[in-house]
Amino acid sequence: MVRRNQSTARPIYFIKGNSRRVMNREVWKISLSAFFADLGYQGAIALLPLLLVAALKLPIYVYGIIEALNYGGGALMGLLGGYAADRYGRKRVAVLGNSLISLMSFTALANSPVLSPILFLAGWWSRNFRTPARRAMLAEVTDEAERKRAFGILHALDIGGGVGSVAVMAALLLAGYSFTAAYLITLPFFITSTALLASVRAGERRGGAKPQAPGLKVTALALASALFGFTYYSFGFPILSIFLHTRSDVISIAAYGLYLAVSAVVGLAVGFAKSTGYKTLAFAGYAIAAVASLLFGLGGSLALYLAAAALLGLSIGVVETLEPYIVASISREEEWGVSMGALTAGRSLGLFISNIAMGFLFSVGELYAYLYAFAAALVAALIVLTVVAR
Repeated sequence: MVRRNQSTARPIYFIKGNSRRVMNREVWKISLSAFFADLGYQGAIALLPLLLVAALKLPIYVYGIIEALNYGGGALMGLLGGYAADRYGRKRVAVLGNSLISLMSFTALANSPVLSPILFLAGWWSRNFRTPARRAMLAEVTDEAERKRAFGILHALDIGGGVGSVAVMAALLLAGYSFTAAYLITLPFFITSTALLASVRAGERRGGAKPQAPGLKVTALALASALFGFTYYSFGFPILSIFLHTRSDVISIAAYGLYLAVSAVVGLAVGFAKSTGYKTLAFAGYAIAAVASLLFGLGGSLALYLAAAALLGLSIGVVETLEPYIVASISREEEWGVSMGALTAGRSLGLFISNIAMGFLFSVGELYAYLYAFAAALVAALIVLTVVAR
């Protein structure tokens, strides 16, 4: 049975006599596209600190600067992508950006301390360019009642692909394959992801008129996301911490897999939960991230590092599911691209500042870096509770 929303004429499928709707196929196409994209680039992210620091012998603070550029440039690309999505069509922007993520596949082939980071940066910036459009497309094919569940499914498959990617990378390293081979194997995944996104029946309409700036509530949430970004550093730093403790690249990458697995499960659970909002975002999202950072700073045993990775995954599962859902709820449909772009830009701006700080503090001492992240996460949680939620 099919019911059509009269305002947008998009199909919403559900089982007759059942209160739970069956998610429509466009949601699954978008989510599977995310799965294959992460199947490609999450493993590439995990290998990046090992490639740059262990193989190309770059100092850790330089790695921090590269990660900062990653997210700093990503902030601008998120804003541009959101604007372009509402102006020129969400689907064409999403497909263009998604196709260029494949530049990451050639990161290790370049084998250069200059060209390798540039290729990775170009791929990552393309990811940020397409993210607002993809989120807006998902909001477009769902109604309010099913939207949070759809974002939960998107996050779960998104991160599920990341878990698979990390497993593939760990297996390749155990088998003795080079960084070059490991990066090149991601290319078919990116191609599949783009093909799936191109098949989605949504996002065709162009806005035409100049998109308006996001509203006050969206701007406030983007600011909160930026503040969370001050503590949500690249997981490359925990990978380096675990590598310095164990001297095992496989264990270091496996910890990243644990982080992703927990994030996927939690994102799905939050998507199906009936009552979640700003307090859940502040406590289960931001405050838990503070605890995880403190545990990474204390370090010591492998078990403690793994517990910290799991807690950080829990926090990200909450944040990545609730933030876009809340943005879609508090903004108009014709502004979804710009609003999602503001959210992406806010997080990326925070990550830009965080990774510079983490890179330099990590060079002085691991504890200082993670104490900074701990404090920043607590401030973010307090601001959400005292400012954004009111």
